[in-house]
Amino acid sequence: MRYEHLLILGLILLLIWSAVAWDLRSRRIPNLLVMAGAALGILLQVITAGPGGVLAAITGLLVGLAILMPGYLMGFTGAGDAKLMAAVGTFIGPWGVLQAALASIFVGGVIALGFAFSALVSRQSISPWRRYGLMLKTLTVTGKPLYIAPQEGEVMGRKFPFAVSIAIGTTGWMIWQWPLG
Repeated sequence: MRYEHLLILGLILLLIWSAVAWDLRSRRIPNLLVMAGAALGILLQVITAGPGGVLAAITGLLVGLAILMPGYLMGFTGAGDAKLMAAVGTFIGPWGVLQAALASIFVGGVIALGFAFSALVSRQSISPWRRYGLMLKTLTVTGKPLYIAPQEGEVMGRKFPFAVSIAIGTTGWMIWQWPLG
């Protein structure tokens, strides 16, 4: 593995796992962290790839932002999560951030399923399964989707720090994409 790849790998890991620490502690990701990460990603792209690197960094930023923006607009993720994915995009470019974001969304789905199934075991929170059944029944009978928001105290009404999903998904993508050795 080339020195540049190790440097980029280390800086991305530092960025995303620092964001996880902030998100777990305060349920927000500081703008200063993601902006510094994005600026560093653009700078590294310029140093390692020249003018073409600037294009890769900017398009990576835009793709990373665009992928998580619908989740933010629908209230599923926070603005910091979308900005973090954009900052990651400056390091790995548009194709890399697309793959890393899809991996992160998959990880988030697995975590959400874990939350939902935990309601079957734990009686401390309201289960979402009746609500899910009603939404599915409505879809099959009418052919139209219906969204019913979680009620107060329901396990799926809780927010979880999506930076964890971004960190696990992006780290997994980097290990898959850039095998060490």
